[in-house]
Amino acid sequence: MEKPTRLALLKEIAEYLNEETETYNMMQGALRFLIDGTEFTTGWIFFIDDEGHHELVSDVDLPRALSKHDCKYMKDGTCWCVQAYHNEKLTKASNIINCSRINLANHAYHEETDGVTHHATVPLRSGSEQFGLLNVATPHTKRYSEEDLELLESVAFQIGSAIKRIMLTDQEKEAARINERNRLARDLHDSVNQMLFSVKLTAHAAKVMSKESVSQQAFTVIEETSQQAVNEMRALIWQLKPIGLEQGLIFAITKYSEMVNLSLTVDVEGLIKLPSLIEENVYRIMQEALNNTRKHAGTSNVHLTLNQTASHIFIEISDDGNGFDSGQKAVDNAHGLNNMKQRTKMIDGNLQVNSTEGAGTTIALLIPVKA
Repeated sequence: MEKPTRLALLKEIAEYLNEETETYNMMQGALRFLIDGTEFTTGWIFFIDDEGHHELVSDVDLPRALSKHDCKYMKDGTCWCVQAYHNEKLTKASNIINCSRINLANHAYHEETDGVTHHATVPLRSGSEQFGLLNVATPHTKRYSEEDLELLESVAFQIGSAIKRIMLTDQEKEAARINERNRLARDLHDSVNQMLFSVKLTAHAAKVMSKESVSQQAFTVIEETSQQAVNEMRALIWQLKPIGLEQGLIFAITKYSEMVNLSLTVDVEGLIKLPSLIEENVYRIMQEALNNTRKHAGTSNVHLTLNQTASHIFIEISDDGNGFDSGQKAVDNAHGLNNMKQRTKMIDGNLQVNSTEGAGTTIALLIPVKA
């Protein structure tokens, strides 16, 4: 199949990126366009956080040597390009003469490298903001032409711009969702919840006034059912709007832990003062962590640590419960953990989950806080 011209390829990628609304699907699709439309045979994308930790977020047609053991060589350790990116020394598309990841994989599985020994790399950026690295490789190629590097620069710019656009759109959508949830919570509290409470009081009064046992039993059922409905409604309102968050993050999460019958101890360093969008998402992440403990950990003891500095807030949530194998792929697909990861990315944070079977679970969250 004939490859498109570079101008046609850039046009195809741009049209695709304009239609995509989900970050990871967008990167995978753009990378596939790039590999299929050029002489590059494989590519991968790293997200890199402010601490220099990298995450493999997309890959296309990796040699078996690099994809073995769930892409172990791509995920573990560090390498020159990640370090150079973090140290702000990698600012444009470049040839990587010696890649430690490829070297280790080639040494262990020399017959399964597809002839890949070197790669080219380029930062993903939008304006002054950087997100990670786009890497590509071709068999038996040590250096890539200036035309290849220029193409990489153009594609990386397109992907970086798309990442920023999706991030801003997601933030706007989340803000709208928060406002709508708050409105719905107010409506439920002011109308349905009050009516249920009135039904409960009326049933109780009617039971006291009634002389017939059958009627008394009926009113008792109505009263108990109304109380259950009130309890359910209060829990739903808690889910929709963090009651007490206006009095601070610690107050709100402590009240929630009491409602779900968890014993929460809290250590705080610094003044915990966050922008509303960050505070809402941090609360939801902690709420999800508490729910996971309540449902799965087999313990009611949870310890929460918060430490806010001028630039970051650090949060650690730990329990002494059952724990799980945090290395299993099934964990990555867990609904609750995925929700936490999604919210963390929305506020440019970093989430680490550490757990061992029989030894409890610790969730660590680091979030940049702009003054």
